[in-house]
Amino acid sequence: MIGIFLLLLGLGMSALFSGSETGFYRATRARWILDGKAGDRRSRMLLWWANNPAVFVSNILIGNNLANYLITFGAVLAVQSWLTEDSESVELAAAVALAPIVFIYGESLPKQLFLQAPNRLLRFVVPFLVLVNLLLLPAVAILWCLGRVLETIVGKSPERIRSRLARQELINIFREGHTAGLLAPVQMTLAQNFFDMVEKTLDQVVIPLNRVVSIRQGSSVAEALELAKRHRLQSLPVVAKTGQLLGYVRVEELYLQGAAGPQAMVNQFRSFVSIAQQTSLAQSLIEMRSAEVEMALVVDEQQQPRGLLSLQRLEEQLFGGALVGWRK
Repeated sequence: MIGIFLLLLGLGMSALFSGSETGFYRATRARWILDGKAGDRRSRMLLWWANNPAVFVSNILIGNNLANYLITFGAVLAVQSWLTEDSESVELAAAVALAPIVFIYGESLPKQLFLQAPNRLLRFVVPFLVLVNLLLLPAVAILWCLGRVLETIVGKSPERIRSRLARQELINIFREGHTAGLLAPVQMTLAQNFFDMVEKTLDQVVIPLNRVVSIRQGSSVAEALELAKRHRLQSLPVVAKTGQLLGYVRVEELYLQGAAGPQAMVNQFRSFVSIAQQTSLAQSLIEMRSAEVEMALVVDEQQQPRGLLSLQRLEEQLFGGALVGWRK
């Protein structure tokens, strides 16, 4: 009877840990945050694990190994209790026969259940997971420390990994909203484009200094308008006679100056803001919109200029060229 009990206990633990692992990566973190702020302790515990994934993963790995050991040990005890003679071959046959049962009821079926209802099932098993976490705390702590050492060696930041998981969760939320009819296709595309911009750097959109289309200070407004029209620009950089970048002018303001007559000259301009070269497209868009500027000077770590960045190009990345020229 002890062997059967250990076998069933191991099978149940395998099902719980395997299902919990799938549910943990399938569940919605935003819901944990909302429920946690409402006072739900189980959601707070799940959120703590989400912010410390190494602890949760260590708990699952150790629990799964312990469950597999109990299944094997229980099968051996059960065979030995039924047979008094040498039973090595029978024990081996029993282990082989149990493999499909463990795969179906200890791995596949629990994963499918947690995949369908991750939040509900995870909240249900939280007390058991906490109990196992406390019982396995020494081993979990050792694995957590080893994980930190490996992170230090390879230079992988857990915060960066967590931010990627959070972005993926948000993308999944938008997709579910789109499927439910809450988001229009253009809104879904807009959200997807913005998340893509988070992963991209300025290298692909920055304009090298030797390729900047600019107007010389003191040139006529008519020349500037013709240049902007030819290159389809909303803003035009202004350079001094020495070739030094001074700032930029907006095309709509040039039209207002042009109304003064053919003698109007380009002498007034707006200043650039500086943006670090390693900044993402999304962060650059936010900074430029917050500063209400349409052109920025991209600088390297030594604060040396590397090129120009236009709000127009960032908006093309965000809207896919469909809504270029949008303004708040």
